[in-house]
Amino acid sequence: MEPKDKICLLYDGEDSMFVKDARQIHIIYHEESKNFEKFVKANQEKQLYIELKEFSASALKRLRNLKEFTNWTLQLPLDMILKEDRTIDLIKFNGIKDCCNKYMFTDRIGNWEILQFMFLLHPSEVYVTNMLGFCLEDVKKICDKQEVGIRVIANFAQSAWEQSPNLTKFFIRPEDLDVYAPYVTGFDFIGDSAIQDVCFKVYSRGYWYGDLKELIIGFNESLDSRMLPQQYGEYRMNCKKRCVQGSKCHLCYSMKMFAHQLKEVNSQIIPKIKQEKE
Repeated sequence: MEPKDKICLLYDGEDSMFVKDARQIHIIYHEESKNFEKFVKANQEKQLYIELKEFSASALKRLRNLKEFTNWTLQLPLDMILKEDRTIDLIKFNGIKDCCNKYMFTDRIGNWEILQFMFLLHPSEVYVTNMLGFCLEDVKKICDKQEVGIRVIANFAQSAWEQSPNLTKFFIRPEDLDVYAPYVTGFDFIGDSAIQDVCFKVYSRGYWYGDLKELIIGFNESLDSRMLPQQYGEYRMNCKKRCVQGSKCHLCYSMKMFAHQLKEVNSQIIPKIKQEKE
């Protein structure tokens, strides 16, 4: 599978020029949607992710009628199956499992303890964030044993501490899609339909000619993506965020200073652009 085939487009019924091109599509379930079933049946060659925001018996009934199709995964918040005392509501959980072939939770997991808890619920995939995004090789080894896939939010700078330096937050540049693709089953984006279309386009082509703060939500400083080393993604993949574990690694800071020096001399790093296959 090509890395761009793992890019997931959020489609909420609005016009999008990329729905036909996307191999993965994220749909938010609406009770009033009349074309929901028709869309699922018409896109069996794609992998669909159907997000259910609220527990609804009528929604489960409609989903159960689509169980014969194996190309979709149900997404739901973990709170949907929890009681007030934070224990599992087995009646709701069994109802969820009965209406679909695959399910996962929209909660993003940022530490090992929660990841282990999530395995007990047997999801088909998990969202990984924060520090675990810097440990994907190790995370994948554990997830593979559980037969669980890994999904990430690419266009959002993620950290358990909001004031973390921008370059130490977890996000993925379009230039680094190839680096992360072997470890994940899908790249998702946050934002409205306009942002979704922009992200689908630039991540599919594999480069971003511009300021990272214009692409990465939560990246709150000006830094041209072209001024970072081409090995930037590989560095981050292997760093395991040693900076918060007492290490004297200052690689992110050095990259930032290097980028500023390039800007001062009006220079940049030209990425290698892959030729499209005919």
